[in-house]
Amino acid sequence: MNPNPPTDHLPKWKKGQPSPNPSGRKPKFITTLKRQGYHAGDINRVILTILSLPEEKVSEIASIEEYTILERIIAKALINSLRKGNLYAMESLLNRSVGMPKQQSEIQVEEKKIDVTLKL
Repeated sequence: MNPNPPTDHLPKWKKGQPSPNPSGRKPKFITTLKRQGYHAGDINRVILTILSLPEEKVSEIASIEEYTILERIIAKALINSLRKGNLYAMESLLNRSVGMPKQQSEIQVEEKKIDVTLKL
């Protein structure tokens, strides 16, 4: 992807004109939830609670409008993931709430001996 795409075809914005983007960039989902009173701990608690429920209860949460949008979105993602046999939604939610599992890696170091002589 080109980091500096050509903009010659776009109309030029002139000083004094109304802004072409008056609302600015849309806030991220988590930022929006924080404005509504959610905290990171609340979001993580909802994720872990829904992950621990049986499938029937998760389906109920996804379909009933009494639950918050956060609960419904998480439930729908998990149900869709279950039907497709895909672990992506569960993995993403666990990584978000619990953190990434520790990963091991092997490193090979080659040792070289260097002799340094100083004549003072």
